Amino acid sequence: MSVGQHAGQRILVVGAGGIGTATVEHLVTEDARVVVAGRNVRMGGPFEDPQDELGLVMGHLTLDITDEGAVEWGVARAADILGGLDALVVTAGHRHDLAPLHETQAGWARDIIETELVGVMSLVRHALPFLRHSGSNGRRAGIVVVASDSAKAGSMGDAASSAARAGVLGMVKSVARENATVPVTVNAVCPGPTDTEMYRHAAETEGLTGKVFSGMAKGIPARRLGQPQEIAATVGFLLSAGSAYITGQAISVSGGLTM
Repeated sequence: MSVGQHAGQRILVVGAGGIGTATVEHLVTEDARVVVAGRNVRMGGPFEDPQDELGLVMGHLTLDITDEGAVEWGVARAADILGGLDALVVTAGHRHDLAPLHETQAGWARDIIETELVGVMSLVRHALPFLRHSGSNGRRAGIVVVASDSAKAGSMGDAASSAARAGVLGMVKSVARENATVPVTVNAVCPGPTDTEMYRHAAETEGLTGKVFSGMAKGIPARRLGQPQEIAATVGFLLSAGSAYITGQAISVSGGLTM
């Protein structure tokens, strides 16, 4: 029996949307042990008889990443279920309608930034002690944050999210420098428009949101939307042994939308 490239890796994946689900499926197919966490994930696990499989989802945790105490508990709980933590993947995002900045109300950006920047930083901060322990003991340790190409190019009607995602890229570079010698790799994946349930819903929405989302594919040189599995495969590569010398990078997976 062949063994996948993530055999034995203990990975916490936060975010249960289309890209998050595809990422979990990819990692498990490659024999990782995974705990999945998010606002809409049911509580449970570890599953029965995990020793019978190489790759397995060993637990589900309900977790609000804007709650500092919940994040601390969730990361520690995942490490307890898995017997340690080798990697963190964050795919969490904030759903909201688009609007030009001058048409928004005071405080409009706060929830977006709390989720897409502050919450992500909180996850990374609480995971790092576990990841540094793994890396310093010879295990392949890493962090991958799924951000967005809007971090590099901006996005019409989405100033707060673009700002939060750009902030994530700055954090990734800083934390990568701080942990390179442990070693723990820290990278970001920046998807362009991706064919998920959230994208399809947004494209069908009235107003600026529908107009922007429905027209996104026209600007992609590849002339198609990305698939969640393509994002997941990139995340998997950035946690593999073959990418151990890649850190502090923001890799676009966008069909050439940003170059």
